[in-house]
Amino acid sequence: MTKVRFIHTADLHLDTPFKGLASWNKDLADKLKDATFKSFRKIVDLCHKENVDFLIISGDIFESENKSLAAQLKFISELKRLSDSGIHAYFVCGNHDPLNSWLDTTQLPENVNRFGSSKIEKFTYSKNKKPVADIHGISFQEKVVKDNLALKYKLANNPAPVSIAVLHGTTGMAGPHENYAPFKVANVLNRGFNYWALGHIHKRQIINESNPVIIYPGNPQGRDFGETGAKGCYLVEIDTNSKVNLTFVPVHIIRFEEIEVELKDEDKIDRLPEKIERSKNNIKDFDDNASYILRVKLTGRTSLHAHLNKPGEIDLLQEHFNEGQADQRNFTWIDRIELDISPVIDLSQIEKGNDFTAEIIKAFYEYEEDSNKVTELIKDIDEDLISYQIKNEINELTQYELKAVLQKAKWKLMDLLIREI
Repeated sequence: MTKVRFIHTADLHLDTPFKGLASWNKDLADKLKDATFKSFRKIVDLCHKENVDFLIISGDIFESENKSLAAQLKFISELKRLSDSGIHAYFVCGNHDPLNSWLDTTQLPENVNRFGSSKIEKFTYSKNKKPVADIHGISFQEKVVKDNLALKYKLANNPAPVSIAVLHGTTGMAGPHENYAPFKVANVLNRGFNYWALGHIHKRQIINESNPVIIYPGNPQGRDFGETGAKGCYLVEIDTNSKVNLTFVPVHIIRFEEIEVELKDEDKIDRLPEKIERSKNNIKDFDDNASYILRVKLTGRTSLHAHLNKPGEIDLLQEHFNEGQADQRNFTWIDRIELDISPVIDLSQIEKGNDFTAEIIKAFYEYEEDSNKVTELIKDIDEDLISYQIKNEINELTQYELKAVLQKAKWKLMDLLIREI
C-alpha cells in the first residue's frame, strides 16, 4: 500500500522584529527573533528525521511584506537543505507575505513549489513515476482577501490517490486575527479532499478529525502571551485508502506561559525561586529543552504579604530573578509578577469587635456585596481626582477588576491597621 508522509506547518512569521520589547530589552528581543528561524530549522530537521515526502507551509512565512533580504536568504537556505535531500516543499503566501511582496530576484530551489494567486493551482507529487498526491493551493496576491477562496477548490479530473488542499484563511471565530478569506466548514466537507492544510489562525486546532481532516497547526513559535502552550507542526501520514494518522510535534524554542505560585503558609522568602521553578515544571507539556517567558501570579494567605506589598519590592524581586537569565541557553525570564495574596488575618474574629477596624471590615463587605455601592464610591473618588489619566483608567475598569482592586485595598489597609505581621 502506498503512503504519503508530510509535515504541515503555517504562520512561521520569520523576522518578527519585537520592536516594543527591543525598546527595553534588546537581548531578549533578539532571542525571540532568532527563535522564529530556529523553530523553522527544527521543522526542516524533522523532515529529514522522519524521511517525509514533502513539507507544506500554509502561508505567513514572514512577519511582514517588507521582509529583509537576510530573512529571505535564511528561508531559501533551509528549503535548499530539503531539496538537496529530495524532499519537496509546497507553500502558499498569506496576508503577511502576499505574493506581490516577493522579489522577482528570489530564486526558489528545485523541488520547491509556490502557488500563484490568479487561480487554484495543482502540483502532483509522484513516487516511482506514479502520481501519489495532488496538492492544491492559492496564494494571497495582496494583504487583504475577503473572498471565500474555499469555494474555488475542486479535485482534478483524474486525481491522484491522495488530494490535499492548502488554504490560508479563517473559519469560525477569527479571534485576534483579521477575518481574511473567510469560509465555513460546510464549504469544504464534500469536495473530495483527504486533508485541508490550513493557516492563519495561530491556535492549534483540529477542525475536523476525518473525511476530510481539517487542521490549523498553529504557529510553530509563540511570540507573546496570547500564544501560550506547546507550539509545533503536524506529521501527517495518509495511505491510499484515505486513512490519516496525525502526530503533533513541538518545535518551539521559547514558550510563553502564565503560572500560579501558591504561598499558603509560606513564611520564607528564599523559598520563592524554588516554588516558581516547581510551578513552571508542572506546566502542561513541559519541555525542559525550551526557554520560558513567564507571568507569575502569587496566591494564597501568607505572612509574606506585607513584605511583598512594599512599594517597589516586586520590581526588585523580578530584577533579581532575571539577573543573568538572558545569557543562558535555556533561560527563564519573568515578564511580570502579580500579587493575589492576603495576610494571615482572621477577619471573622476581628469583625465581631466594636472598634474602628471592625467597622472598616464591615464597610468593605457591604461594597463587595453591592456593585452599585462600588460604582457610587468610584464616582465620589472621581470628583476629588485631579489626574485625568487616573480618571480614565478608573472609568475603564470592569466590575471584576473593580472587585479585585477593592480586595487589594482591603488587605493592604488591614496590614496597616493590624500589627500582627
